[in-house]
Amino acid sequence: MQRNGIIHHELAGLIAGLRHTDTFVISDAGLPLPPGMPVVDLGYRYGQPSFVDVTETVLAQIVVEHSWVTDQVREVNPAVHAALRSFGLEPEPVHHDEFKARVRDAKFAVRTGEDTFYANVLCRAGVPFTP
Repeated sequence: MQRNGIIHHELAGLIAGLRHTDTFVISDAGLPLPPGMPVVDLGYRYGQPSFVDVTETVLAQIVVEHSWVTDQVREVNPAVHAALRSFGLEPEPVHHDEFKARVRDAKFAVRTGEDTFYANVLCRAGVPFTP
């Protein structure tokens, strides 16, 4: 049995399947996701699990070379923006409509139970190679 890391079978499999430049999104409970997109829905009630907890856990498993957030997150949800930066991301802010359009091309989504505005991040997978 696995000792640490992500033990959710579906989520672990989707993460293991990521290749360089694939994108995935970690979202709050309300982000509209396109029909047919694989979604790991972890939310079991509003607020749980939190966006910050899920994001920290997922990012510990993945190399992210670029990320995006809605341009309103800094003002409306500064705690989420600060958490992303503390995890080593410098997400590029884009208009919320553009963010939602980019999400449509993601390989999969991880939906949290987060119940605050704009707690979403779109990430592009990098590689763990060293120069």
